[in-house]
Amino acid sequence: MSTTLTSNLIIPEVVSDLIDSNLGDGITLLPLAEQDDTLVGQPGDTLKFPVFAYIGKAAVVAENGQIIPGQLTASMKSVTVQKYAKAISISDEARLSGYGDPVGEGSRQLAHALDHAVDDDLFQCLNDMGVARKFVSGDVSADAIADAITLFGEDAEGSKVFLTDAKGLATLRKDPDFVGRGDMGEDLVMHGAKGEVWGCEIVVSNKVRENAQVKEKNYFIVKPGALRLVNKQGALVEIEREPEFMRDNIYASLHCVPYLYDASKVVALTQFTGLQSLTENAAALGFKAEKTADNKLKITIPEDWNAPAGYHWGYKVNSSAVDEGAYGSAYAAAVEIPTEPVEYTGSYCHLMLLGSDNKPVKTLTLYIS
Repeated sequence: MSTTLTSNLIIPEVVSDLIDSNLGDGITLLPLAEQDDTLVGQPGDTLKFPVFAYIGKAAVVAENGQIIPGQLTASMKSVTVQKYAKAISISDEARLSGYGDPVGEGSRQLAHALDHAVDDDLFQCLNDMGVARKFVSGDVSADAIADAITLFGEDAEGSKVFLTDAKGLATLRKDPDFVGRGDMGEDLVMHGAKGEVWGCEIVVSNKVRENAQVKEKNYFIVKPGALRLVNKQGALVEIEREPEFMRDNIYASLHCVPYLYDASKVVALTQFTGLQSLTENAAALGFKAEKTADNKLKITIPEDWNAPAGYHWGYKVNSSAVDEGAYGSAYAAAVEIPTEPVEYTGSYCHLMLLGSDNKPVKTLTLYIS
């Protein structure tokens, strides 16, 4: 009589341990993201937290002068847990006669697949950041990084990571301000750093590339704590046996959600590569074109989308719902966004982010309500 041994089976606990031990190794941004376990073991899949607006700088008040209290305002932001999942199928022939370790290799690849998806979404959180935190530059250089760091203001000191592609690293290595890996200290945020410029650890990532969705190429300067990863459940592994095919299907899933927690800890060195339409998401982003009680037009640009240095917002009102502007062509018809409500004629307000040459890089169309 033949006895079935554990060596003849795929043990779920072993596969789960293999996946858990490799999970996170492929997430470039994980050292910069705080782990949030608030939802672990709790009902619900949505985490809400307040985002406070800055009250503005203090004013000079004369002796016996009245101090006018400001209002502390906050909006609630919510993030909902997502399920990342991947599966592989291993036949008995591959498991028993295959070269190497098919089960171990499959487990490692499942962990990498989950990491890949989470890392992509972490990068997307950075790419979705408004233009107010962007320094527009035509190239990557130590001087451009030094200028971009000024967007941190008085919080420019402390640990920072500069995310670049291989070409950007090659350019920086030729810069006299580049500090090689051997001359860096041991207290690093990212142990894979290739060097340092102006206090920024340089890390190479293939995910730093032209983003077709936002029509930009962004090199990011990120401080620890800028990102968060909300965990609901660690890697869940399930194995399904299909005896009619003599094979095992291994399913792995991860319940979590990455999000940008503190935009003040991120700056982008940006190259605009096309004209992005924001019309579909304009309301969610906070853009408004409203009719006042006396039938004037009031335009609101959200703080995150304040124009970066060298750029300005312009607008035009007409009766067309189609976006205005073309990439690479000056748009002379746009006028500066008014600080007060203005007279207007038409039903649609077209907003455009324009360079000093009046060529648009962002456009959106709002119905005046």
